[in-house]
Amino acid sequence: MNRRNFIAQTALVGGIASMTSFESLASTNNTDKERFKFALSQYSLRAMFKNKSLDPLDFPAFSADNFGINAIDLWEGGLPKDKLNDMSYMESLRKRSEQAGSHLFLLMAGSVDSRKSNMKGSVKRLIPSLKRAQVLGCTYLRVFLRADSLENSVETLKLLCDEAAKHKLIIAIEPGSSALSMKGAFLAEVYKKVKHPYLTLMPDFGKLKNNVYDGTQAMLPYAKTISAKMHSFDDKGRQPDFDYDRLAKIISASDYKGYIAIEWEGRKLKPIEGVLASKKLILDSFTARGATVK
Repeated sequence: MNRRNFIAQTALVGGIASMTSFESLASTNNTDKERFKFALSQYSLRAMFKNKSLDPLDFPAFSADNFGINAIDLWEGGLPKDKLNDMSYMESLRKRSEQAGSHLFLLMAGSVDSRKSNMKGSVKRLIPSLKRAQVLGCTYLRVFLRADSLENSVETLKLLCDEAAKHKLIIAIEPGSSALSMKGAFLAEVYKKVKHPYLTLMPDFGKLKNNVYDGTQAMLPYAKTISAKMHSFDDKGRQPDFDYDRLAKIISASDYKGYIAIEWEGRKLKPIEGVLASKKLILDSFTARGATVK
């Protein structure tokens, strides 16, 4: 795919102004060919950012040219520490992405703590991340929930989503940070009780403990993006930790429409090879279900 042929998607999300994302396209055209779209997590290439062989400013074009992927899932840990509060740098990154025909649709930040003693301070600490994501032109801020109870989690996320609304950003809650929040059914229950237009869920195959299949299925009705975690491959190119054919079947049979974001975490393959192998496995698994990931 030539990155210059990528068509930027600019429809409004559920009437929420200035939120551009794949979900808006899916809401107006529900054909199978447009249900699922590849995205790439910056974390997949973390070794290249660490050894400085890849500059974050070049990442959107690099993703388009090497993987044919134009939807970018950014990671704060992959951005220069001395530039995190430099909004001119964030504007430059956004412009470089636009020049590459790409969309910085998500920024992965830290965790939010639902314990009463930490709740408000935890929300406050994420405000700089919200500001970064807004300047970057993101639709989502990806956050981990450190949940101590259902009631406190609901209260915390209402506070955080109210802050996110001020920046026209949607909070995407990913499993992790506590035993409760690693359960898809728990996060689905939290979502239903929060009832906030600026909240969504983000299944992550690597962080859903006990049963990744049930957990994913529970989260799918409330998700707009999925983290397709990859750790390693066997001799047949399969992922030994998760049955991707089974996951593709669950996702394809659901009403889910949105991103399938590659997140390569393995070490046996180098970053580029790992992402390419991940993309192939996802394509093969969804194609076997009669589905297309573009």
